[in-house]
Amino acid sequence: MSEIVTLPDNFIGKEDEQRLESFGARLISRGWATRWHWNRERGIDVAFEIFTGGASERLIVSIVRNRERDAFLAKDAAGGFVAEGALERVMAVVDKLASSKGGNRSA
Repeated sequence: MSEIVTLPDNFIGKEDEQRLESFGARLISRGWATRWHWNRERGIDVAFEIFTGGASERLIVSIVRNRERDAFLAKDAAGGFVAEGALERVMAVVDKLASSKGGNRSA
């Protein structure tokens, strides 16, 4: 008999996790970010967070998945909307945002 597994609404698959981690590393290599982090606190959406600023670091963006809408959602540090849609689209918008702000280069 098959077991039914219920995944959390904010589930991010392994392949998408790897793509996000690679994206975060690319932002770091370009000097637009200083680190990335998976926020997996209980009761909070699993979020991929990108930071800049070194010792006085600040959150650039947080990326979560909304299974109900079958879309990824990027929010800025204040919780404001940055992008929504397929992961490729969200990463492209975040990439443009990070490059326009200069990331760590302006810190």
